[in-house]
Amino acid sequence: MQRKCLYSGEVFTPHRYNQKFRDRKSQIAFNNEVARKKRAIKSPIDRVLDSNRTILINILGRHKEITKSQDFLLGAGFNFRYFNQSVTYDKKPCQLVYEFAIISNGDKTYTITRTDQL
Repeated sequence: MQRKCLYSGEVFTPHRYNQKFRDRKSQIAFNNEVARKKRAIKSPIDRVLDSNRTILINILGRHKEITKSQDFLLGAGFNFRYFNQSVTYDKKPCQLVYEFAIISNGDKTYTITRTDQL
């Protein structure tokens, strides 16, 4: 029984009943291509999330918790459109950027804390 390699398109005789690639090299190349396409799709959002995380690291510094105005955060380059998780903390909606929680105080100020502090 002959099969067509998913990566190269070459016809080969499989050694196993579930073999989809001609050889290991083709399998690795195929998987790398799939991963590269996935990263390319996610890249614009990941860049913004990483930038937001870096801004929060710099703002928080050694503090356990800090409160900053919306204007301050915007001036620092923080993008309020991108978070990677939403939770409720103390009956208030809370947005997370990785290990940082951003809690709206309702008066255009935000409390920033690490999630291990919650």
